[in-house]
Amino acid sequence: MLFKNTLAQSSSVFVGYLFSFILAPIMIARLGLDAFGVWAVTGAFATYAGLLDLGISRALARFVAVYDVEGDERRMRECVGLGLIAITVVGVLAAGVAVALAPVLSDQLGVLSTADMRWVSLAAVGIWTFNGYDRTFAAIGIGKREMVPPNVAITVNVTINFVFSLIALALSSSLVVYGYANAAASAGGLLPTFLAMRYVWRAPYIALPSRQVVKDVLSFSLKSQVGWIADLVNFQTDKIIIAVVIDVRAAAAYEIASRVVMAVRSAAVMTVSAMITHAAAEITTAGREVIGGMYKRYLLRSCGLSFPLFALVAVSAPFLLIAWLGEAPGDSALIVPFLTLAYVINITTGAGSTIAMGAGHPGLVSVNAIIVAALNVALTIVLAGPFGLWGVVGGTFIAVSFGGLWFNARFLRLFKLPLRDYLAGTLPTGVLAFGLAIPLAIFTIAVGTPSDRLTAILCLAGVTIAYALPYWLIATRRGFLPRQLEFRPFRPDEQVEGVT
Repeated sequence: MLFKNTLAQSSSVFVGYLFSFILAPIMIARLGLDAFGVWAVTGAFATYAGLLDLGISRALARFVAVYDVEGDERRMRECVGLGLIAITVVGVLAAGVAVALAPVLSDQLGVLSTADMRWVSLAAVGIWTFNGYDRTFAAIGIGKREMVPPNVAITVNVTINFVFSLIALALSSSLVVYGYANAAASAGGLLPTFLAMRYVWRAPYIALPSRQVVKDVLSFSLKSQVGWIADLVNFQTDKIIIAVVIDVRAAAAYEIASRVVMAVRSAAVMTVSAMITHAAAEITTAGREVIGGMYKRYLLRSCGLSFPLFALVAVSAPFLLIAWLGEAPGDSALIVPFLTLAYVINITTGAGSTIAMGAGHPGLVSVNAIIVAALNVALTIVLAGPFGLWGVVGGTFIAVSFGGLWFNARFLRLFKLPLRDYLAGTLPTGVLAFGLAIPLAIFTIAVGTPSDRLTAILCLAGVTIAYALPYWLIATRRGFLPRQLEFRPFRPDEQVEGVT
Protein backbone atom coordinates (compact mmCIF):
# COMPACT_ATOMS: atom_id res chain seq x y z
CA MET A 1 0.00 0.00 0.00
CA LEU A 2 2.83 2.41 0.84
CA PHE A 3 4.39 2.03 -2.60
CA LYS A 4 1.02 2.53 -4.33
CA ASN A 5 0.30 5.63 -2.27
CA THR A 6 3.79 7.03 -2.86
CA LEU A 7 3.37 6.44 -6.60
CA ALA A 8 -0.01 8.19 -6.53
CA GLN A 9 1.45 11.17 -4.66
CA SER A 10 4.41 11.33 -7.03
CA SER A 11 2.38 11.08 -10.23
CA SER A 12 0.28 14.17 -9.54
CA VAL A 13 3.39 16.17 -8.61
CA PHE A 14 5.25 15.03 -11.72
CA VAL A 15 2.33 16.04 -13.95
CA GLY A 16 2.20 19.45 -12.28
CA TYR A 17 5.90 20.07 -12.80
CA LEU A 18 5.71 18.79 -16.37
CA PHE A 19 3.03 21.35 -17.17
CA SER A 20 5.00 24.05 -15.32
CA PHE A 21 8.06 23.29 -17.44
CA ILE A 22 6.03 23.46 -20.62
CA LEU A 23 4.42 26.75 -19.63
CA ALA A 24 7.57 28.60 -18.52
CA PRO A 25 9.06 29.26 -21.98
CA ILE A 26 5.61 30.13 -23.36
CA MET A 27 5.05 32.59 -20.51
CA ILE A 28 8.42 34.25 -21.07
CA ALA A 29 7.78 34.51 -24.81
CA ARG A 30 4.27 35.96 -24.41
CA LEU A 31 4.56 38.02 -21.22
CA GLY A 32 8.28 38.86 -21.17
CA LEU A 33 10.94 38.08 -18.60
CA ASP A 34 10.01 41.09 -16.45
CA ALA A 35 6.36 40.04 -16.12
CA PHE A 36 7.50 36.47 -15.43
CA GLY A 37 9.59 37.84 -12.55
CA VAL A 38 6.61 39.84 -11.23
CA TRP A 39 4.47 36.67 -11.23
CA ALA A 40 7.19 34.85 -9.27
CA VAL A 41 7.47 37.62 -6.67
CA THR A 42 3.69 38.02 -6.38
CA GLY A 43 3.31 34.30 -5.84
CA ALA A 44 5.94 34.47 -3.12
CA PHE A 45 4.00 37.19 -1.25
CA ALA A 46 0.75 35.23 -1.59
CA THR A 47 2.46 32.14 -0.22
CA TYR A 48 3.67 34.14 2.76
CA ALA A 49 0.08 35.20 3.42
CA GLY A 50 -0.66 31.49 3.74
CA LEU A 51 1.32 31.47 6.99
CA LEU A 52 -1.77 32.93 8.62
CA ASP A 53 -3.54 29.55 8.54
CA LEU A 54 -1.04 28.46 11.23
CA GLY A 55 -0.19 25.26 9.36
CA ILE A 56 -3.66 23.78 9.88
CA SER A 57 -4.31 22.67 6.29
CA ARG A 58 -0.98 20.84 6.09
CA ALA A 59 -1.49 19.08 9.46
CA LEU A 60 -4.96 17.71 8.78
CA ALA A 61 -3.91 14.49 7.00
CA ARG A 62 -1.86 13.37 10.00
CA PHE A 63 -4.82 13.79 12.37
CA VAL A 64 -7.24 12.16 9.95
CA ALA A 65 -4.90 9.13 9.95
CA VAL A 66 -4.85 8.97 13.76
CA TYR A 67 -8.62 9.42 14.10
CA ASP A 68 -9.20 6.85 11.34
CA VAL A 69 -7.17 4.24 13.26
CA GLU A 70 -9.15 5.11 16.40
CA GLY A 71 -12.47 4.89 14.47
CA ASP A 72 -13.44 8.46 15.41
CA GLU A 73 -15.29 9.67 12.30
CA ARG A 74 -16.77 12.67 14.09
CA ARG A 75 -13.34 14.16 14.65
CA MET A 76 -12.36 13.43 11.06
CA ARG A 77 -15.29 15.58 9.93
CA GLU A 78 -14.26 18.26 12.41
CA CYS A 79 -10.83 18.30 10.76
CA VAL A 80 -12.45 19.14 7.42
CA GLY A 81 -14.54 21.88 9.05
CA LEU A 82 -11.49 23.35 10.76
CA GLY A 83 -9.53 23.40 7.51
CA LEU A 84 -12.27 25.16 5.57
CA ILE A 85 -12.74 27.80 8.26
CA ALA A 86 -9.01 28.51 8.53
CA ILE A 87 -8.51 28.83 4.78
CA THR A 88 -11.53 31.14 4.39
CA VAL A 89 -10.40 33.49 7.16
CA VAL A 90 -6.85 33.66 5.80
CA GLY A 91 -8.09 34.21 2.25
CA VAL A 92 -10.13 37.23 3.30
CA LEU A 93 -7.25 38.71 5.31
CA ALA A 94 -4.75 38.07 2.50
CA ALA A 95 -7.01 39.80 -0.01
CA GLY A 96 -6.98 42.93 2.16
CA VAL A 97 -3.19 42.80 2.44
CA ALA A 98 -2.89 42.38 -1.36
CA VAL A 99 -4.94 45.50 -1.98
CA ALA A 100 -2.91 47.51 0.54
CA LEU A 101 0.51 46.42 -0.77
CA ALA A 102 -0.24 46.85 -4.48
CA PRO A 103 1.11 50.45 -4.70
CA VAL A 104 4.32 49.46 -2.89
CA LEU A 105 4.91 46.46 -5.15
CA SER A 106 4.13 48.49 -8.25
CA ASP A 107 6.65 51.18 -7.30
CA GLN A 108 9.34 48.72 -6.24
CA LEU A 109 9.15 46.34 -9.21
CA GLY A 110 8.36 49.01 -11.80
CA VAL A 111 6.67 46.69 -14.30
CA LEU A 112 2.89 46.91 -13.71
CA SER A 113 0.66 49.83 -12.86
CA THR A 114 -0.85 49.95 -9.36
CA ALA A 115 -4.24 48.83 -10.69
CA ASP A 116 -2.79 45.87 -12.58
CA MET A 117 -0.57 44.95 -9.63
CA ARG A 118 -3.65 44.91 -7.40
CA TRP A 119 -5.53 42.58 -9.76
CA VAL A 120 -2.56 40.24 -10.14
CA SER A 121 -2.05 40.10 -6.36
CA LEU A 122 -5.73 39.30 -5.77
CA ALA A 123 -5.53 36.54 -8.39
CA ALA A 124 -2.54 35.02 -6.56
CA VAL A 125 -4.47 35.12 -3.27
CA GLY A 126 -7.45 33.45 -4.95
CA ILE A 127 -5.25 30.68 -6.29
CA TRP A 128 -3.79 30.06 -2.83
CA THR A 129 -7.26 30.02 -1.23
CA PHE A 130 -8.79 27.54 -3.67
CA ASN A 131 -5.72 25.32 -3.39
CA GLY A 132 -6.15 25.41 0.39
CA TYR A 133 -9.70 24.08 0.03
CA ASP A 134 -8.29 21.35 -2.21
CA ARG A 135 -5.75 20.36 0.45
CA THR A 136 -8.52 20.15 3.03
CA PHE A 137 -10.69 17.84 0.93
CA ALA A 138 -7.68 15.73 -0.08
CA ALA A 139 -6.68 15.28 3.59
CA ILE A 140 -9.42 12.66 4.01
CA GLY A 141 -8.15 10.30 1.32
CA ILE A 142 -4.50 10.90 2.28
CA GLY A 143 -5.21 10.40 5.98
CA LYS A 144 -7.14 7.19 5.30
CA ARG A 145 -4.14 5.97 3.25
CA GLU A 146 -6.33 5.83 0.12
CA MET A 147 -4.25 8.28 -1.88
CA VAL A 148 -5.11 7.31 -5.43
CA PRO A 149 -8.52 9.13 -5.64
CA PRO A 150 -7.31 12.50 -4.24
CA ASN A 151 -4.22 12.44 -6.43
CA VAL A 152 -6.25 11.59 -9.51
CA ALA A 153 -8.32 14.67 -8.65
CA ILE A 154 -5.18 16.77 -8.22
CA THR A 155 -3.95 15.56 -11.62
CA VAL A 156 -7.26 16.64 -13.16
CA ASN A 157 -6.90 20.02 -11.43
CA VAL A 158 -3.40 20.72 -12.75
CA THR A 159 -4.55 19.66 -16.21
CA ILE A 160 -7.42 22.16 -16.05
CA ASN A 161 -4.96 24.83 -14.93
CA PHE A 162 -2.62 24.00 -17.80
CA VAL A 163 -5.40 24.27 -20.38
CA PHE A 164 -6.69 27.56 -18.94
CA SER A 165 -3.14 28.96 -18.90
CA LEU A 166 -2.55 28.05 -22.55
CA ILE A 167 -5.85 29.65 -23.57
CA ALA A 168 -5.04 32.82 -21.63
CA LEU A 169 -1.57 33.09 -23.18
CA ALA A 170 -2.96 32.46 -26.65
CA LEU A 171 -5.61 35.19 -26.27
CA SER A 172 -3.63 37.84 -24.42
CA SER A 173 -0.15 38.96 -23.39
CA SER A 174 -1.51 40.51 -20.18
CA LEU A 175 -0.34 39.14 -16.82
CA VAL A 176 -3.71 40.13 -15.35
CA VAL A 177 -5.56 37.86 -17.80
CA TYR A 178 -3.10 35.05 -17.11
CA GLY A 179 -3.52 35.43 -13.35
CA TYR A 180 -7.31 35.29 -13.43
CA ALA A 181 -7.31 32.34 -15.81
CA ASN A 182 -5.26 30.47 -13.19
CA ALA A 183 -7.62 31.58 -10.41
CA ALA A 184 -10.64 30.39 -12.39
CA ALA A 185 -8.95 27.03 -13.03
CA SER A 186 -8.20 26.66 -9.30
CA ALA A 187 -11.85 27.35 -8.46
CA GLY A 188 -13.02 24.80 -11.03
CA GLY A 189 -10.62 22.24 -9.58
CA LEU A 190 -12.55 22.09 -6.32
CA LEU A 191 -15.16 19.77 -7.85
CA PRO A 192 -12.80 16.85 -8.67
CA THR A 193 -11.22 17.04 -5.20
CA PHE A 194 -14.61 17.06 -3.48
CA LEU A 195 -15.76 14.10 -5.57
CA ALA A 196 -12.57 12.23 -4.63
CA MET A 197 -13.39 12.81 -0.95
CA ARG A 198 -16.90 11.46 -1.54
CA TYR A 199 -15.42 8.38 -3.21
CA VAL A 200 -13.38 7.34 -0.17
CA TRP A 201 -15.81 8.49 2.54
CA ARG A 202 -19.47 8.86 3.27
CA ALA A 203 -21.61 11.87 4.17
CA PRO A 204 -21.78 13.97 6.24
CA TYR A 205 -18.35 15.31 5.35
CA ILE A 206 -18.06 18.42 7.50
CA ALA A 207 -18.63 19.26 11.16
CA LEU A 208 -17.89 22.30 13.28
CA PRO A 209 -14.60 21.66 15.06
CA SER A 210 -14.71 21.06 18.79
CA ARG A 211 -12.39 22.90 21.14
CA GLN A 212 -10.37 19.71 21.69
CA VAL A 213 -9.80 19.13 17.98
CA VAL A 214 -8.76 22.77 17.49
CA LYS A 215 -6.36 22.47 20.43
CA ASP A 216 -4.86 19.16 19.23
CA VAL A 217 -4.42 20.28 15.62
CA LEU A 218 -3.05 23.71 16.53
CA SER A 219 -0.53 22.34 19.03
CA PHE A 220 0.86 20.17 16.24
CA SER A 221 0.41 22.52 13.28
CA LEU A 222 2.08 25.52 14.90
CA LYS A 223 5.24 23.48 15.33
CA SER A 224 5.11 21.88 11.89
CA GLN A 225 4.37 25.28 10.33
CA VAL A 226 7.92 26.34 11.01
CA GLY A 227 9.22 23.67 8.65
CA TRP A 228 7.17 25.17 5.87
CA ILE A 229 8.47 28.62 6.78
CA ALA A 230 11.99 27.35 6.16
CA ASP A 231 11.03 26.38 2.62
CA LEU A 232 9.58 29.85 2.09
CA VAL A 233 12.75 31.47 3.34
CA ASN A 234 15.01 29.22 1.28
CA PHE A 235 13.16 29.87 -2.00
CA GLN A 236 10.48 32.56 -1.77
CA THR A 237 12.38 35.09 0.34
CA ASP A 238 15.42 34.75 -1.89
CA LYS A 239 13.38 35.89 -4.88
CA ILE A 240 12.04 38.91 -3.01
CA ILE A 241 15.49 39.95 -1.81
CA ILE A 242 16.94 39.54 -5.30
CA ALA A 243 14.14 41.63 -6.81
CA VAL A 244 14.65 44.41 -4.24
CA VAL A 245 18.46 44.42 -3.93
CA ILE A 246 19.35 43.57 -7.56
CA ASP A 247 16.46 43.72 -10.07
CA VAL A 248 13.38 41.84 -11.21
CA ARG A 249 15.19 40.22 -14.16
CA ALA A 250 17.69 38.63 -11.79
CA ALA A 251 14.72 37.40 -9.73
CA ALA A 252 13.26 35.88 -12.91
CA ALA A 253 16.54 34.07 -13.64
CA TYR A 254 16.61 32.78 -10.08
CA GLU A 255 12.98 31.68 -10.41
CA ILE A 256 13.85 29.65 -13.50
CA ALA A 257 16.71 27.92 -11.71
CA SER A 258 14.68 27.38 -8.56
CA ARG A 259 11.85 25.79 -10.54
CA VAL A 260 14.27 23.14 -11.72
CA VAL A 261 15.67 22.63 -8.23
CA MET A 262 12.23 22.57 -6.61
CA ALA A 263 11.06 20.02 -9.16
CA VAL A 264 13.99 17.75 -8.30
CA ARG A 265 13.55 18.31 -4.58
CA SER A 266 9.81 17.67 -4.78
CA ALA A 267 10.41 14.48 -6.74
CA ALA A 268 12.87 13.41 -4.06
CA VAL A 269 10.46 14.31 -1.26
CA MET A 270 7.83 12.18 -2.96
CA THR A 271 9.90 9.12 -2.03
CA VAL A 272 8.72 9.68 1.56
CA SER A 273 5.55 11.67 0.83
CA ALA A 274 3.13 8.95 1.92
CA MET A 275 5.07 8.11 5.06
CA ILE A 276 3.61 10.57 7.55
CA THR A 277 0.14 9.06 7.59
CA HIS A 278 1.49 5.50 7.38
CA ALA A 279 3.97 6.19 10.18
CA ALA A 280 1.29 7.82 12.35
CA ALA A 281 -1.04 4.85 11.86
CA GLU A 282 1.69 2.24 12.41
CA ILE A 283 3.14 3.91 15.51
CA THR A 284 -0.35 4.39 16.95
CA THR A 285 -1.03 0.68 16.40
CA ALA A 286 2.31 -0.98 17.21
CA GLY A 287 4.20 1.53 19.35
CA ARG A 288 7.54 3.33 19.07
CA GLU A 289 9.60 0.15 18.81
CA VAL A 290 8.86 0.01 15.09
CA ILE A 291 10.68 3.31 14.45
CA GLY A 292 14.19 1.86 14.09
CA GLY A 293 13.18 -0.60 11.38
CA MET A 294 11.11 2.01 9.57
CA TYR A 295 14.00 4.45 9.53
CA LYS A 296 16.52 2.01 8.08
CA ARG A 297 14.14 0.86 5.36
CA TYR A 298 12.86 4.26 4.33
CA LEU A 299 16.20 6.08 4.45
CA LEU A 300 17.90 3.55 2.16
CA ARG A 301 15.03 3.58 -0.30
CA SER A 302 14.52 7.36 -0.30
CA CYS A 303 18.25 7.99 -0.89
CA GLY A 304 18.36 5.25 -3.52
CA LEU A 305 15.63 7.05 -5.45
CA SER A 306 16.49 10.70 -4.79
CA PHE A 307 20.30 10.83 -5.03
CA PRO A 308 20.40 9.90 -8.73
CA LEU A 309 17.84 12.63 -9.50
CA PHE A 310 20.06 15.27 -7.88
CA ALA A 311 23.20 13.94 -9.55
CA LEU A 312 21.66 13.75 -13.02
CA VAL A 313 20.18 17.25 -12.91
CA ALA A 314 23.43 18.73 -11.57
CA VAL A 315 25.53 17.34 -14.43
CA SER A 316 23.00 18.00 -17.18
CA ALA A 317 21.84 21.52 -16.16
CA PRO A 318 23.09 23.37 -19.30
CA PHE A 319 21.46 20.81 -21.60
CA LEU A 320 18.23 20.86 -19.57
CA LEU A 321 17.86 24.64 -19.58
CA ILE A 322 18.57 25.03 -23.31
CA ALA A 323 16.24 22.14 -24.18
CA TRP A 324 13.57 23.70 -21.97
CA LEU A 325 13.83 27.43 -22.68
CA GLY A 326 16.07 27.72 -25.74
CA GLU A 327 18.48 29.75 -23.61
CA ALA A 328 19.85 29.86 -20.07
CA PRO A 329 18.96 33.32 -18.67
CA GLY A 330 21.60 34.96 -16.52
CA ASP A 331 23.59 32.54 -14.37
CA SER A 332 20.83 29.94 -14.19
CA ALA A 333 23.03 27.22 -15.75
CA LEU A 334 25.39 27.56 -12.77
CA ILE A 335 22.72 28.19 -10.13
CA VAL A 336 20.89 24.92 -10.92
CA PRO A 337 23.75 22.51 -10.09
CA PHE A 338 24.85 24.63 -7.12
CA LEU A 339 21.40 24.65 -5.45
CA THR A 340 20.72 21.06 -6.47
CA LEU A 341 23.81 19.82 -4.67
CA ALA A 342 22.90 21.94 -1.63
CA TYR A 343 19.76 19.88 -1.16
CA VAL A 344 21.54 16.51 -1.29
CA ILE A 345 22.26 16.66 2.44
CA ASN A 346 18.87 18.18 3.14
CA ILE A 347 16.99 15.35 1.45
CA THR A 348 18.58 12.81 3.80
CA THR A 349 16.38 14.32 6.52
CA GLY A 350 13.25 13.15 4.68
CA ALA A 351 12.85 9.77 6.35
CA GLY A 352 13.65 11.13 9.79
CA SER A 353 11.43 14.20 9.56
CA THR A 354 8.39 12.26 8.34
CA ILE A 355 8.84 9.63 11.05
CA ALA A 356 9.20 12.38 13.66
CA MET A 357 6.01 14.05 12.40
CA GLY A 358 4.17 10.73 12.37
CA ALA A 359 5.37 10.00 15.90
CA GLY A 360 4.02 13.35 17.09
CA HIS A 361 7.33 15.23 17.36
CA PRO A 362 6.90 18.19 14.98
CA GLY A 363 9.07 20.27 17.28
CA LEU A 364 12.13 18.33 16.15
CA VAL A 365 11.50 19.49 12.59
CA SER A 366 10.48 22.98 13.65
CA VAL A 367 13.58 23.83 15.67
CA ASN A 368 15.77 22.73 12.80
CA ALA A 369 13.70 24.81 10.39
CA ILE A 370 14.10 27.90 12.60
CA ILE A 371 17.87 27.51 12.54
CA VAL A 372 17.96 27.06 8.76
CA ALA A 373 15.62 29.99 8.15
CA ALA A 374 17.49 32.36 10.48
CA LEU A 375 20.87 31.36 9.09
CA ASN A 376 19.68 31.72 5.50
CA VAL A 377 18.20 35.19 6.08
CA ALA A 378 21.30 36.39 7.89
CA LEU A 379 23.70 35.07 5.25
CA THR A 380 21.54 36.33 2.39
CA ILE A 381 21.37 39.86 3.81
CA VAL A 382 25.09 39.93 4.55
CA LEU A 383 26.24 38.41 1.25
CA ALA A 384 23.72 39.88 -1.22
CA GLY A 385 25.27 43.35 -1.09
CA PRO A 386 28.91 42.52 -1.91
CA PHE A 387 28.29 39.38 -3.99
CA GLY A 388 24.87 40.03 -5.55
CA LEU A 389 22.97 37.00 -6.81
CA TRP A 390 25.75 34.60 -5.87
CA GLY A 391 25.68 35.85 -2.31
CA VAL A 392 22.04 34.77 -2.08
CA VAL A 393 22.82 31.38 -3.63
CA GLY A 394 25.85 30.84 -1.38
CA GLY A 395 23.91 31.76 1.75
CA THR A 396 21.19 29.26 0.85
CA PHE A 397 23.78 26.55 0.18
CA ILE A 398 25.47 26.97 3.57
CA ALA A 399 22.23 27.22 5.55
CA VAL A 400 20.52 24.24 3.94
CA SER A 401 23.59 21.98 4.18
CA PHE A 402 24.22 22.82 7.85
CA GLY A 403 20.54 22.34 8.72
CA GLY A 404 20.48 18.87 7.18
CA LEU A 405 23.47 17.67 9.16
CA TRP A 406 22.20 19.14 12.41
CA PHE A 407 18.73 17.63 12.05
CA ASN A 408 20.03 14.13 11.41
CA ALA A 409 22.22 14.26 14.51
CA ARG A 410 19.26 15.35 16.67
CA PHE A 411 16.92 12.74 15.19
CA LEU A 412 19.31 9.87 15.91
CA ARG A 413 19.82 11.12 19.47
CA LEU A 414 16.07 11.53 20.16
CA PHE A 415 15.14 8.03 19.03
CA LYS A 416 18.38 6.43 20.31
CA LEU A 417 19.44 5.18 16.88
CA PRO A 418 23.10 4.53 15.99
CA LEU A 419 25.00 6.66 13.47
CA ARG A 420 25.62 3.52 11.39
CA ASP A 421 21.90 3.42 10.52
CA TYR A 422 22.26 6.85 8.88
CA LEU A 423 25.53 6.00 7.15
CA ALA A 424 24.17 2.66 5.88
CA GLY A 425 21.34 4.48 4.13
CA THR A 426 23.33 7.38 2.68
CA LEU A 427 26.92 6.36 1.93
CA PRO A 428 26.42 3.37 -0.43
CA THR A 429 23.68 5.12 -2.41
CA GLY A 430 25.63 8.40 -2.48
CA VAL A 431 28.86 6.80 -3.68
CA LEU A 432 27.02 5.01 -6.49
CA ALA A 433 24.87 7.99 -7.55
CA PHE A 434 27.62 10.62 -7.59
CA GLY A 435 30.40 8.27 -8.66
CA LEU A 436 28.53 7.45 -11.87
CA ALA A 437 27.96 11.18 -12.43
CA ILE A 438 31.66 12.16 -12.48
CA PRO A 439 32.47 11.08 -16.08
CA LEU A 440 29.23 12.68 -17.28
CA ALA A 441 30.13 15.94 -15.53
CA ILE A 442 33.46 15.92 -17.40
CA PHE A 443 31.56 15.34 -20.65
CA THR A 444 29.21 18.27 -19.94
CA ILE A 445 32.11 20.62 -19.22
CA ALA A 446 33.90 19.51 -22.38
CA VAL A 447 30.80 20.02 -24.57
CA GLY A 448 29.85 23.37 -23.05
CA THR A 449 26.51 25.12 -23.50
CA PRO A 450 24.73 23.98 -26.69
CA SER A 451 23.81 26.67 -29.18
CA ASP A 452 20.41 25.25 -30.15
CA ARG A 453 17.57 23.20 -28.71
CA LEU A 454 18.07 20.10 -30.88
CA THR A 455 21.68 19.69 -29.79
CA ALA A 456 20.66 20.25 -26.16
CA ILE A 457 17.89 17.66 -26.38
CA LEU A 458 20.22 15.07 -27.91
CA CYS A 459 22.88 15.73 -25.26
CA LEU A 460 20.29 15.59 -22.47
CA ALA A 461 18.90 12.30 -23.76
CA GLY A 462 22.38 10.81 -24.13
CA VAL A 463 23.48 11.82 -20.63
CA THR A 464 20.22 10.56 -19.11
CA ILE A 465 20.48 7.14 -20.74
CA ALA A 466 24.21 6.83 -20.02
CA TYR A 467 23.54 7.57 -16.35
CA ALA A 468 20.15 5.99 -15.65
CA LEU A 469 20.76 2.54 -17.15
CA PRO A 470 23.90 1.59 -15.18
CA TYR A 471 22.48 3.16 -12.01
CA TRP A 472 19.26 1.15 -12.35
CA LEU A 473 21.11 -2.12 -12.85
CA ILE A 474 23.64 -1.61 -10.06
CA ALA A 475 21.08 -0.19 -7.61
CA THR A 476 18.86 -3.20 -8.27
CA ARG A 477 21.73 -5.57 -7.62
CA ARG A 478 22.69 -3.76 -4.41
CA GLY A 479 19.10 -3.67 -3.14
CA PHE A 480 18.76 0.12 -3.09
CA LEU A 481 15.36 0.27 -4.82
CA PRO A 482 11.82 -0.83 -3.93
CA ARG A 483 11.07 -4.25 -5.42
CA GLN A 484 8.47 -2.71 -7.73
CA LEU A 485 11.18 -0.61 -9.43
CA GLU A 486 13.92 -3.22 -9.68
CA PHE A 487 15.17 -4.72 -12.93
CA ARG A 488 14.18 -8.29 -12.17
CA PRO A 489 17.05 -10.17 -13.88
CA PHE A 490 19.47 -8.24 -11.66
CA ARG A 491 17.46 -8.65 -8.46
CA PRO A 492 19.60 -10.09 -5.63
CA ASP A 493 18.66 -13.45 -4.21
CA GLU A 494 18.14 -11.95 -0.75
CA GLN A 495 16.31 -8.71 -0.15
CA VAL A 496 16.85 -6.31 2.72
CA GLU A 497 14.56 -7.41 5.51
CA GLY A 498 11.21 -5.68 5.55
CA VAL A 499 11.70 -3.68 2.35
CA THR A 500 8.97 -3.56 -0.27
